[in-house]
Amino acid sequence: MRIDQNNFPESMTQETTPAHVAQDATQHTDALGGALTLLGTFGPNADLSALLKYRNGTTETIRRGDTVRGRTVLAIEESRIALSRNGQSEWLEMPRPAS
Repeated sequence: MRIDQNNFPESMTQETTPAHVAQDATQHTDALGGALTLLGTFGPNADLSALLKYRNGTTETIRRGDTVRGRTVLAIEESRIALSRNGQSEWLEMPRPAS
C-alpha cells in the first residue's frame, strides 16, 4: 500500500495517527542499520517534534512532513516516529534503556 503524506490533516496528533500508518510501519530501528537514533519527542501533542542523532554524532530536530535520509516523517508519537520511502513505511523507536 502506498501512503500519501498529503492525506494527513495538518493538526494530526499522536492520538490520531492513522491506523494504516501504524499497521504499515512494521520495520523498526534496526532496519535503518543503526544510522539514526531517536533521542526523544517533545512539544505540544498537536505539534510534536522529535530529536534524532545520526551515526556521526550530529543531531537534528524534525517535525511531521520533514525528510530524513530520503524518508518522509509521517507521524511522531511519544516514543517513535513513522517514516516512509517509496510506499514502504517503518517505525524508528527510541532505544530501550539498558537494564
